[in-house]
Amino acid sequence: MGSVLRYLVGHYLRSHSTAFPFSTLLVNVVGSFLIGMILGLSLKYSSVSGNYLLLLVAGLCGGFTTFSAFAYENYMFLRTGD
Repeated sequence: MGSVLRYLVGHYLRSHSTAFPFSTLLVNVVGSFLIGMILGLSLKYSSVSGNYLLLLVAGLCGGFTTFSAFAYENYMFLRTGD
């Protein structure tokens, strides 16, 4: 689900942005913020199951903030001389 959500956000923002990959920046900042919020809330309210925590942090947010898209875009910048 996280990867699909990342694709949809990236697809929408790419059609409205410049050469700089703002979609990747936005997705990574929002995803990192969500990971911090989920982990912080799970510490405050210890009733969150470890399985749900793993699903939300590693699964959903991990797929959303995948590093491979960031690495690929940087590679393309280097390749084109940007």
